[in-house]
Amino acid sequence: MKITEKIVRFGLIFLVLLSLYFSVSIWLSSSKKEQPIKNDSQLTTAVVNERVDTDVFLPLRLIRMQDGKSEMNTSENLITNIQNEIKHSSFGNLTQTVVGDSEQFEKALSMEQGFELLYEGPFLLSEYISVYNLGLKSADISIDDSYFTCIQVDLTHNKIRFLDFNRKDVYEASITIDTEKVLTLMNKVGVQYSQISEQQAVAGKHYYLSEDLKMKKYSYILASQPVTKFRNAFFANVEDIQTNEDSKDLSYTSGSERLTADEKLGTIHFNGELVSRTAKDNIYSDSFKYIKKLGTNMGNIRYFDRTDAEINYRTFVEGFPVFSENDKGQVRITIGNDKAEKSTVIIETSVDTIQVPIPSEEEVVLKSTESLLEQLIANGANSEKINSMVIGYTWHKIEEITQVVDLTPEWYIRYDNKWYPERELLEKLANLEVE
Repeated sequence: MKITEKIVRFGLIFLVLLSLYFSVSIWLSSSKKEQPIKNDSQLTTAVVNERVDTDVFLPLRLIRMQDGKSEMNTSENLITNIQNEIKHSSFGNLTQTVVGDSEQFEKALSMEQGFELLYEGPFLLSEYISVYNLGLKSADISIDDSYFTCIQVDLTHNKIRFLDFNRKDVYEASITIDTEKVLTLMNKVGVQYSQISEQQAVAGKHYYLSEDLKMKKYSYILASQPVTKFRNAFFANVEDIQTNEDSKDLSYTSGSERLTADEKLGTIHFNGELVSRTAKDNIYSDSFKYIKKLGTNMGNIRYFDRTDAEINYRTFVEGFPVFSENDKGQVRITIGNDKAEKSTVIIETSVDTIQVPIPSEEEVVLKSTESLLEQLIANGANSEKINSMVIGYTWHKIEEITQVVDLTPEWYIRYDNKWYPERELLEKLANLEVE
């Protein structure tokens, strides 16, 4: 046999074997697809850079009151420093000084010198004391059933007050705080404030921006977190999770818990249970157990607002919340019954987050709160349905560049218990008039 024939023969044998190898590989691959349920026995359980509750539950706005003026600041750094001064203060006994009395409540709002820290949604008094480890004690009131949206520190009379605008309740205690340190922090050169007008109530919010406000636009590089991050953060037991992959979505199950990821929209939906809850557990502490395990790669997530059963956490940029479609940059958590020992939990969020800012010099001018309110009323809005008005950043997807999103500042109005951007609410009101 010639050498060339041997080479050809060996070559043919090699090709046949190669063909058999690929055939077996394809067969094995297809058999795996026919059996999509498998057990993930080696799941990564380590969580790094967990979020801390003092950051997540930090108040959203600071109001400085001095020399007859009230001014607002949303700097997270300043609010953190002021909150630390409260944390290191000493307190007298906490008592309820106003109970559902509108006239007395209005009197409690006035202050010569001091500051206020504001939340958008109601916060539980016992949870605030627990999160910041405050030495506040009360023998006469149930702090587990007491809520507030405003912390007021009166530097003239050395008082700290917690204000509930819905019920018109005030909780008060004496406070020994480092006044000189607080004033130095608030009056530091470079700290910028927005002028506000006082004592004008819209659904419990008693301050308006009295002037138009210039705000920068932002662009951010988009980052998509792996679905496994949410799996490891949300499941109670990550050692026994089954995976199901098909052409539509990806899902994980373990007992009564199930997580589904929509690969097209990037949304995450989780159903589970909270078990072995205690009397001290609440919707804030329950939901934070999930938020903290998402870590810091999800952006600057903070508590924004809540309804009876649902609590919302949003990404914040320069002290302002981000609004988007399909829960991008947001985590919504619904607790079935936060008083029961065993409760259902539903979590809605997205794998898409913003991480790296791209500098931009483009600015947007936002009208004052009073001008906005006048415009809404003139276009048919019912003032009793205006629950709140905040400035937020709208998440805009750039069609040509998939890995970059634009963030544009605009007014958001909570109207009839639903958030709308200004333009969308005006359009809705116009359509209602036509109908």
